[in-house]
Amino acid sequence: MKRRFFALTILVAVCLAATPHAQTPAAAQTPTLAGYPAIGSPAVIKLIDAGAEPRKALRYNIPATFKGRMDMSMGIAANINVAGMSMPMNLPTVKMTADVAVTGVAPNGDVSFSTIFSGATAEASADANPMIASALEGLQNAVKGIKGTATISSRGVVKAAKVDMGNAGQAQQMTNDLTSQIENLATPLPEEAVGVGAKWEIRQALKTAGQVQFQKITMEVTALDATSVTIKSIVEVTVPAQAMTNAALPAGTEVQLDASKGTGTGTSTIRLDSLIPTAEQTINSTMSMTMNMGGQSQPMSMENTIKITIAPAK
Repeated sequence: MKRRFFALTILVAVCLAATPHAQTPAAAQTPTLAGYPAIGSPAVIKLIDAGAEPRKALRYNIPATFKGRMDMSMGIAANINVAGMSMPMNLPTVKMTADVAVTGVAPNGDVSFSTIFSGATAEASADANPMIASALEGLQNAVKGIKGTATISSRGVVKAAKVDMGNAGQAQQMTNDLTSQIENLATPLPEEAVGVGAKWEIRQALKTAGQVQFQKITMEVTALDATSVTIKSIVEVTVPAQAMTNAALPAGTEVQLDASKGTGTGTSTIRLDSLIPTAEQTINSTMSMTMNMGGQSQPMSMENTIKITIAPAK
């Protein structure tokens, strides 16, 4: 039974490991957390410090003719513990390529765009778990054809988004974190004019990989010029206790999340005339849960480090 639990644990880790990068809020109504918007509501943006003079209002000004290609990668290193037995697990680095094109610019500055993923690779390191490598063998074909559309305001706030996973099948859950960038390429910007040293806070309620989570992201401007802004970020993630749902798990398997939290840092350079940033983020998280399989219950905990990068394709 323990051997079966370890095998299932690997699948659970793949399905539930999720980066706290901004994603489209979910439609579910619970759980809630004081100080955060409701699930399904827009992110709340609050200016903390306007920064030094000179200041300017940060607004996207993306031309209607914009087209570009971006590369993304995500790597996960985890350590899982089941019934007192520990197992380190490194997932292969997943690399994806996508084409982005503006489809319309409204008079008020709203930008609509499309994204189509052209392929992916999973590059296993020497110590990557072979079971995970095998599970990702079909990733490249599954990713081809994933596409989506989104509309953002000139401040980078998502107004509408839709993702078509195409023939992703079982790879859908594994690619959710990266494909979420379809609707979240832009960074939410404050209403007020800001300068170097400016800080603002973004609070949002999200649903990703079957879990509802609440994120607080503190942004700080470290450089600013006429066409770009460089930002460093600090992320705090709170995931309340909840039952987990995930179509990729075997039938009859139940997972109850008992507690989870995460912290991370990142940097990004945003060109205000482009939809493709240059960004990297590292998130460290801990999670404890109870897994029930075939009427047998077992506590499980997981620590992981997730690294994700986005950049214009070379």
